[in-house]
Amino acid sequence: MAATMVLICALIASAFKLLGDRSQAFSAASVLLSGIALAGVAASLMYQAQQTKAVRDERDRATHRQMVYLAMGDRALAACWEPPGIPMTFERYRQVMFANLIMGRWHAAYQLGDVDASALRFILDRHFRGEIGRFHWSHGRREWLRGAIGGHHRRAAMFAEIVEERYQAAISAGPAVPADDYFIQTGTDC
Repeated sequence: MAATMVLICALIASAFKLLGDRSQAFSAASVLLSGIALAGVAASLMYQAQQTKAVRDERDRATHRQMVYLAMGDRALAACWEPPGIPMTFERYRQVMFANLIMGRWHAAYQLGDVDASALRFILDRHFRGEIGRFHWSHGRREWLRGAIGGHHRRAAMFAEIVEERYQAAISAGPAVPADDYFIQTGTDC
């Protein structure tokens, strides 16, 4: 900001030196300042447009999450969504839907730059140790890969490629931890 002010002062000073007539110097300075003000207004409008899009996108994600939560609690509402690609229990369907919400959250964090590639790999390595994470990706990855890699967003494609890479590494590392083995039985000590 200070450098910009120095540059503006230098331009105004040079305008005074170049133009002998003070009225012409003031006119040149006025044009320069008007141009700077116009550029500021244009930058402000662009920023507002980006903010409006971000608010709209978040509103859409919040609506989607709310619909998923409702469907996860009500079998009749779950039937309003597309059927699963393979037969599964309603409990497994709920788990897969929730795993998809988790993946969507990581996707958004990666897109926004809140999570970098190395942090994403770390998160995914832990996620794919589990049965539900692997099950979700094994049955939903075609849609994720087609939507992300086939789209026009480079970061979305990079996200999908990293997820697939970590999924393949988890498969190569051995079997997943079964969901029933995540927690100890109630009443038993560690």
